[in-house]
Amino acid sequence: MRLIFCREDPAAHGELSDPQLTALYRHRLPASGLWLRSNFVTSLDGSIQGPDGRSGSINTPSDNQVFALHRAHCDAILVGAGTARAEGYRAVDLAPWQREIRAAEGLTEFPLLAIVSSSLNLDPAIATARDPEHGPVMIVTSERATDEQVARFVNVGIEVLRVGVAEVDLQRAVAQLANRGFGRLLCEGGPRLHRDLLADGLVDSLSLTLAPVAVGGGGSRTTAGARLVPAPSFELDMALHADDQTLFTQYVRR
Repeated sequence: MRLIFCREDPAAHGELSDPQLTALYRHRLPASGLWLRSNFVTSLDGSIQGPDGRSGSINTPSDNQVFALHRAHCDAILVGAGTARAEGYRAVDLAPWQREIRAAEGLTEFPLLAIVSSSLNLDPAIATARDPEHGPVMIVTSERATDEQVARFVNVGIEVLRVGVAEVDLQRAVAQLANRGFGRLLCEGGPRLHRDLLADGLVDSLSLTLAPVAVGGGGSRTTAGARLVPAPSFELDMALHADDQTLFTQYVRR
């Protein structure tokens, strides 16, 4: 991986060692105790979905590495229910090298998986993972959820957080997660959740990977829903280039 731009040190560039790459992707945590970073991969023609309708089919080896680094550095992964269903999300398990990073950073062994769902149309099997050792799962929903709906998840060890009357109140949800020590938040999608987080001014930085492939079709963008007015503004924080021709960028909110 090669660093081609760094906002904090414009003169810095060149090949990166694994420790240097890890340090670049360390998740910030300001005095406020909250930093929300989103992470998406897109094709050259702007789709976050490959031919099979999933993001995995446009991932490259280097993107898989950076994706794993993001997970290694966060306290909690925030994802919309639609993406959780489409991508087959489960409680988070990590490779030994990711767990070593977390131990060195003083983080818990695994990040929390927090799924945002108003309908609770989810399979409680999300509480399981391929590895017997894995992180906890939380469902973030609204007060519209009934006790019977909530019980389906609580009975298998999934915590349910109800914030908002008719719809999920993302401002309150994010604040409550931060107050409980989950201040390093990573949003992995989907487009509607990402759009709403941007609209609420909650996205502090945006990691965007450009995969060297065009896919055509009608794939989704990184956001979906109503136009953002005013449009949130970001500035380039860093850019990296991988040998497999993948381009990595990170933007921070102005």
